[in-house]
Amino acid sequence: MANPIAPIWDELKGRVSSTDLAFLRKCFRAYSSKAHVRNVLHDLELLKRLSPPPQKILDFGCGIGLQSYLLAKHNYEVYGLETVEDKSLNNFFRGKAESHISTRDESMKSVWSVIQTKVSVDFRFYDGARQPFPDRYFDVVFAYAVLEHIPPEELPQVLREIRRVLRPGGLFYVFQLPRRNSYTEFLARNMGLEAHPYLWNLRGIEELLRAGGFRSVYSERVDMLFNHPYKIVNPLYNMLRPLNEFLVRTPLSHFAHHLTVVAK
Repeated sequence: MANPIAPIWDELKGRVSSTDLAFLRKCFRAYSSKAHVRNVLHDLELLKRLSPPPQKILDFGCGIGLQSYLLAKHNYEVYGLETVEDKSLNNFFRGKAESHISTRDESMKSVWSVIQTKVSVDFRFYDGARQPFPDRYFDVVFAYAVLEHIPPEELPQVLREIRRVLRPGGLFYVFQLPRRNSYTEFLARNMGLEAHPYLWNLRGIEELLRAGGFRSVYSERVDMLFNHPYKIVNPLYNMLRPLNEFLVRTPLSHFAHHLTVVAK
């Protein structure tokens, strides 16, 4: 399977400092896994099927913008939005962002500039309080591996802002939301490995969405198997992919790693 973001990485290596490159290498490393690439493409195929182009899309919490890049290649009008760093989430959502741009943010801007030489994406930073867009501006909003990094008590304001900028009838996609029953999260926590601070079940996220003015119209459990370490997973990918697709259709999906939820 070809790596869809390889052209971005290849160009970056000659354009950024060694410090920035060290940070960005961690960001791009996930795409070394064929299983991770497959998961991303599977998620974006769902979006393209339910919200075919051309549409105006907000990539909320876009990070270095790789999902924005992939969608912009398919005739979407894409905006990427990310918070400035080095402020607590409490300060973010009270609008107290400072004017400086951190090293992380400079690294992201380097990736954004490369992406913008290849596709049209409008990337922006904001302070986490009010999004810099008018009401009903977007046809689609998606959050890719984002909501699990925000304290649950601060999510209602996040969702109210997403509701504000999304047109009536527009779809909001939540991708790669770690599940409370995920066996991989259980193993990570008990082995002292990196795990997500906030986990969700379907009922919890649907209640949160309702409080933000949304209703769930689609959900699925995804990702039964490990994506990493990629040096082990990649040689087994052709065997693991059909196994994963089989397992998510069985009762064992109760222990799947992620949730996908679509709301309107």
